[in-house]
Amino acid sequence: MQFSQYLKSCRSKQSLTQEELVHALYGFNIDYFRGLDTTTLSKWERGITQPKIDKQISIIKFFQTLTHLPLPCFDNQSTTVVEEYICKIGMSNIMQKSKSKKLILDFPSATMDIHKLSVHQAKDTNMLDKVSNINTYLDKNFNYDLTQLEAEDFRKWALIEGNLFLTCEYEGELIGLLFVLKLKPKSFQKIINAEIMERELCNDDFALPHEDGSSYILSFFALNQKAASLLFVHYYAYLIAHQNFIKDVGVATMIEDGQKLIESISIPYYTSCIMENKIELQFFKAPLGDFLTTPKVIKMILSKQDCKEE
Repeated sequence: MQFSQYLKSCRSKQSLTQEELVHALYGFNIDYFRGLDTTTLSKWERGITQPKIDKQISIIKFFQTLTHLPLPCFDNQSTTVVEEYICKIGMSNIMQKSKSKKLILDFPSATMDIHKLSVHQAKDTNMLDKVSNINTYLDKNFNYDLTQLEAEDFRKWALIEGNLFLTCEYEGELIGLLFVLKLKPKSFQKIINAEIMERELCNDDFALPHEDGSSYILSFFALNQKAASLLFVHYYAYLIAHQNFIKDVGVATMIEDGQKLIESISIPYYTSCIMENKIELQFFKAPLGDFLTTPKVIKMILSKQDCKEE
């Protein structure tokens, strides 16, 4: 989607005239919109010109105040539809800039046709046991065997409605995974505050699809950037499609590569605690509205005309 279409759609949904929106934006952020008139706004809506990215974000935040949605005017759309709006090359660039070497390997992908890569819920494939076992190995390796999570935990959580356990496959072979828990806000806050560990979660801690919850990234690994980008494209699309029921995004890591990846997707540092053997566990957290309105994300979603897909 182009920003021009998005802007016009938001204004129309709020039943605002161009003149009313000009006045409202001026009152919302006088520094950004001083001198704005209907002629300029009309050019933005027709795609003749467009505001700089900081102004685009300010406009989105203005509509946040009216709709109370993290990414206004994208509600009531399916994950599949939202995926079509997202620039996969833009997502790939974010993954590349993370310079993560342990979580995103350099397995040759030049010959991989990206159209043959597919993302699925692990529970909907015949790979759930395999994926759970692989993730258990990765978890013990990356987290120094401190989480004490077992394959049975991952299998059980993958079957809970609301959780997002994704696999990326190429010609039937697993090349990436992304496991995300949807936790009730209080349980999420306990995790992020290091009051409880993942192994202490019980069924009552999980939020159902149409309950308010927070998104907690549990595991991620990809053999190459193509797999990594597709997994995160689906994750962002999922967050946007379900934004009515997701309040925050969070993640924890013990490894430097994890920190690099988290910084690249702009989840800010929140707190930390010292684990056994003096290993530091760092926590990162962001309100969904902030997570979805960084310059990287807005360019990826609302600059589709500049995206040269593979």
